[in-house]
Amino acid sequence: MQIDVRIMYNGKEIDAEAILDSRAEGIYCNTSFIKKYSLPTYDIEPPVYPRNVNGTLNKQEAIRHAAILRMGIGA
Repeated sequence: MQIDVRIMYNGKEIDAEAILDSRAEGIYCNTSFIKKYSLPTYDIEPPVYPRNVNGTLNKQEAIRHAAILRMGIGA
């Protein structure tokens, strides 16, 4: 399921779309989105290794950075 969201950062409002997944084990953001809007990240240790539905490692490999962002639903 896809929903409209608004991300607020440093006085900016960024409209985006989010995918709701009831089996997801976390909240993830595409790295190109982070780069496009110059959003700050910090290193995480240990890295997170996301897996596909069939149990194989995701081709994007390890997640080594995180961001703290405020998001509202229904942008």
